[in-house]
Amino acid sequence: MPGLLHDVLARRAAAHPAAPAFTVDGVGTLDYLSWHLGARRDAAGLAALGARPGQRVVLAFEDGDWLRFATCFMGVLAAGGVAVPVRAPVPRAHLLSTAAQVGAAGLVVGEAHPEADAMAFGGWLSTAAALTTATPPVSEAVRRAETDPAAVILTSGTTGAAKAVLSSHRSLTDDWEQDDDVPEAQPNALFTAVAIGTNAAQSVLKSCLINGVHVVLGQPFAPERLAALIDEHRVSAMSLVPTTARLAVAALRRQGRAPARIRSVVSSSAPLDQPTVDGLAEVFPQAEIFNVYTIAEGGAGLQHRCLPGRPPALGRLGDDARVVDGAGRDVAPGQVGELWLRDTGPVLSYLEPAGATETGTRYLADGWIATGDLCRLDDDALVHFVERADDVIVSGGLNIASATVEAALRTHPAVREVAVFGVPHTALGRAVTAAVVLETPTELAAGLRDYCAERLPGSHVPVDIVVLDELPVTPNGKVRKRLLAEDYVRAHRPEVAGPETPEAEVEGMETPEAEVEGTETPEAEVEGTETPEGEVERTVFAAFRATLAVEPIQRDSDFFRLGGHSLLATRLAAELERRTGRSVRPALVLRYPRAGDLSDALRRSWDQPAP
Repeated sequence: MPGLLHDVLARRAAAHPAAPAFTVDGVGTLDYLSWHLGARRDAAGLAALGARPGQRVVLAFEDGDWLRFATCFMGVLAAGGVAVPVRAPVPRAHLLSTAAQVGAAGLVVGEAHPEADAMAFGGWLSTAAALTTATPPVSEAVRRAETDPAAVILTSGTTGAAKAVLSSHRSLTDDWEQDDDVPEAQPNALFTAVAIGTNAAQSVLKSCLINGVHVVLGQPFAPERLAALIDEHRVSAMSLVPTTARLAVAALRRQGRAPARIRSVVSSSAPLDQPTVDGLAEVFPQAEIFNVYTIAEGGAGLQHRCLPGRPPALGRLGDDARVVDGAGRDVAPGQVGELWLRDTGPVLSYLEPAGATETGTRYLADGWIATGDLCRLDDDALVHFVERADDVIVSGGLNIASATVEAALRTHPAVREVAVFGVPHTALGRAVTAAVVLETPTELAAGLRDYCAERLPGSHVPVDIVVLDELPVTPNGKVRKRLLAEDYVRAHRPEVAGPETPEAEVEGMETPEAEVEGTETPEAEVEGTETPEGEVERTVFAAFRATLAVEPIQRDSDFFRLGGHSLLATRLAAELERRTGRSVRPALVLRYPRAGDLSDALRRSWDQPAP
């Protein structure tokens, strides 16, 4: 007879009552017996509120409240309900819209939610604490079929609205049968910092129950605490996302620590790059490092053991993984196509199935799932991630993979995090733009662009690089590029649109002399224009106006933010040569895009004194 997840918890509570299930750093530890009894109390409280089998219940908890969340999650299942985890804090409007999207009958919030009592929610509402005091615990869980819904996970929504993926009870237990032996509780622990409401968090719940793993959670993630937690809880395995992996590497390097106890490190949820693999191998010298690829919609998933000095792959093609072209045909090695996975386990589905034309992951015929990720095959049938299909930047008629640009920037020692995205541009369609988080605050944007120019084709060099304190991410660590692009456009309108570019210029043809020699507007007649300091700066300001057709020009006017690009950089250099009779390399424009900085650089190269 198939076992349900709360059946596994009951078996573990009987067999290993005092064994630790979860430990949250700075909060406490939840053992299996306390977890089981708490879930049964919550089930009784839910029933007293009117919750009925099959109804969906939104659970809004902060990451630090994981112990109460785990108890409520199992309480919903024991009551026969469907758990819908949501990471708090979350704006009131968003929480209510999520509840409406999934058709929730009830809403349970953690202790830290300030607006719980004020919410205009159509169903019933409770705090987690109120559930435990409502009635005595239920003696038996509500019996549900293995095919009945058990949980709803919302996809990350990095490029659009999140979709709700429905999981059955069978999909949560990995084919565990009720008469199967319950494995002994494991003596070593797994460290992770997964966020509530993610597919990774659901996997952690399953692993804790099915495999008896003691899960140690760093919430919030404090990399300086990592070495101590490894020693204190006998941690032998790590489950990280690339962002937390890089933070862990940096912290352990600062501390001069390389814990030999760690034997396995898994990275998931976002693309893993070679510098991060190299860093993990350095600080965890005895560990095997795995890149794991899964999606919320299900599918077989991929896994690959990564080695230092080699680009990390996602895994190897097999019967349940394909890389296909736009017509669904398998691509040859070296070519790029979309990764498809076949669902080999219990079938998942969208709560409201997405249409076949919708961008992103979707269910296809014969159990196949189109992931929306573009991948490349090598000669050994290894799959290498290239880009999200909806993250490819079409700039100047070229398809540019932002992951390629990110990989180049990430090799710079001053760059901690990077995200590359496209923003609207009149001439190019979309302009390649980067946001970086630096190890130490400094003005490096111009130098980083030069760094890219030495490693990437000109079309891939970001037209602008902005420095941020942090990148906005989803709960499972994926960068919210759509938000970055929106914020960038909002901050730089109308400059980001750029000037109209004649077709002849795009094709590399010279601009007619008459166009270059047009009548110029004296600086004094242009409102807002600074008075140039010296002849060089006056010439640069005039060349900016002639090339970009914008007013006014000031010392901090940025060539790229005013709509410039690599082709116009060549034109600007030619315009400066025409006006001065001196050689000007386009690379100098790329390196010093601000009018004042370019003027200073030209003075130095020409050995002219500053005004």
